[in-house]
Amino acid sequence: KLFTGYRIGTVSPTDVSHLQFADDTLLLGVKSWANVRTLRGVLVLFEAVSGLKVNFHRSMLVGVNVAESWLLEAAAVLGCSVGRVPFMYLGLPIGSDPRRLSF
Repeated sequence: KLFTGYRIGTVSPTDVSHLQFADDTLLLGVKSWANVRTLRGVLVLFEAVSGLKVNFHRSMLVGVNVAESWLLEAAAVLGCSVGRVPFMYLGLPIGSDPRRLSF
């Protein structure tokens, strides 16, 4: 309950906070400093427990309707870069217009 994801649906809503495939993870959350701190803590603990390293330089923070200044500050805390929509995730365009032929 420390990380707040997104609630999807109206009849029987579902909370979505992450999508995982093999060694790739997409984390989805609301804009809050609590989420940024929790995310950083969870990733650091993951490194300590698993012995694996999170590559923060290959990671990116992407915001939708979020001020650029806030994204830059949050990315600095996380040690990652700021990404833009649309972006590619596992070869799929995220945030693209599905009506366009290029999609």
